Amino acid sequence: MKLLTGLLAALLAPAAMAAPAAAPTPSLPAPDDGYFQQITRVGDGLWLIAQPQPFHIQPVGNVVVIEQSDGLVLVDSGGSPGAGRRIVELLATVSDKPVKAVALSHWHGDHVLGLSAIAQRWPKLEVIATATTAGHLAGKSMRAYPKGAPDAALQAAFDQRLDGIDRFLRDTLAKPELGSVERRGFERSQRLFQQYRIDTRGMYLVLPTRTFDDRLVLEDAKRPVELLHPGRGNTDGDLVAWLPRQRVMASGDLVVAPIPFGFNVYPADWQRALQALDDRHPALWLPGHGAAMRDDRYVRQLIHLIAASRTAVASEVGNGVARDKLKLDLSSQRGAFVGDDAWLQRWFDRYWTQPFGDAGWREASGQPIEQGEG
Repeated sequence: MKLLTGLLAALLAPAAMAAPAAAPTPSLPAPDDGYFQQITRVGDGLWLIAQPQPFHIQPVGNVVVIEQSDGLVLVDSGGSPGAGRRIVELLATVSDKPVKAVALSHWHGDHVLGLSAIAQRWPKLEVIATATTAGHLAGKSMRAYPKGAPDAALQAAFDQRLDGIDRFLRDTLAKPELGSVERRGFERSQRLFQQYRIDTRGMYLVLPTRTFDDRLVLEDAKRPVELLHPGRGNTDGDLVAWLPRQRVMASGDLVVAPIPFGFNVYPADWQRALQALDDRHPALWLPGHGAAMRDDRYVRQLIHLIAASRTAVASEVGNGVARDKLKLDLSSQRGAFVGDDAWLQRWFDRYWTQPFGDAGWREASGQPIEQGEG
């Protein structure tokens, strides 16, 4: 789960040890916070469930909905049981067919933790993942999460981690030097986390029932779906869904907008995988976060960002810079993605520049890159 395994987990470690400060409980999300996912028709028999505000410091992954003759195929499942329940309600507004399969693009919690609610509604559905992703879900990467049913002790430990995030947000908002744009962003995040606490009650993982290594086809007369593992990229087990007749690519977190996520990635492999997907010339890209894309301009921009970031890191490594001394200037690339928005600039550096710098340093110096823990 990106927030809890990435940069913020490190930032929150000192705060989590501090005594909780007295503060009023923030309200729940406002209508314009863009937290709750909405469903949008993006093609014939094809919908995207996404947050209308595409960036949150604790995101909820997109869900792609594909209608086949005998049921719905979903790519991903939302980031919590609460999100999963809302997804079930959204699906009922567009189709009366059952969900027959959920394909998990990767193991991160914001894409898999809604599955329990969806499986409760349709208990006969298949859960499909690459064999590598299945290993992460069943193994140490997600060992902090209950498997198959809620667990009070693991839930309590998870809630304690959220306590640390609450304190971090309160401490940050107490700083008088905080700019107005960032202040609004952190206030929105406070409201988000109040809802996230509610949404993650009773969480547990539903493990894959079917796995594959390279390619698996879900046949259908109108909308066959090819599930592909294009190689390592954002994770080592990424799955994408390709609709060859409609030329639609559901990319998972290989493509994320407006800020790509650089935690524990495989830079060279990611660049190659994205190029290979783009070589199929999709007419529609459905990213892991963000709105549907009707051309490849953003994908090309992302490929360029990976290449430029790798070059910058390799230069530092070539000059003998140690990993903990690495400082990348990606300000021009940052501007191309987030402009002069101070809130998004902050998180571009924390969700891309810093974690990608670590992964790039490991790649350039021949060190192993491994997935983290949720």
